[in-house]
Amino acid sequence: MTIAEEIKAAQASARNYPELVNKLLYAGVQSYTVEVSTGITLYRLQNGSLHLHTPGTEPREVALAFDRQHTVEAIRSNQEGKIDYREFMGEIARAGVRFYEATLNGNNKRVTYIGLGGFYEESVPV
Repeated sequence: MTIAEEIKAAQASARNYPELVNKLLYAGVQSYTVEVSTGITLYRLQNGSLHLHTPGTEPREVALAFDRQHTVEAIRSNQEGKIDYREFMGEIARAGVRFYEATLNGNNKRVTYIGLGGFYEESVPV
């Protein structure tokens, strides 16, 4: 199975984000960055290689200013199953998130949401 197939299988079968993290780690993913306007994702693997995923979706507009509260609300809504990933991406774009970085290796697993004028960081409970 290729890394692209492993990532796709992990995303399709994970019931929640902590489970996805475990599956990505098993596939060798150390971290990844998602560019919110395009959804382009750069995966960094433990063997030092990179995998670039380009979803081919229509670009979404990202708000100019970062809104921390709106970002947190979008995260919680996704975690609680109120919105799916596509809706989540739209919400964080409206909250001014330009990209987010997921750090999956080490003792400080976290996701950092970054926009103009601010950021929000959250630990990943794995």
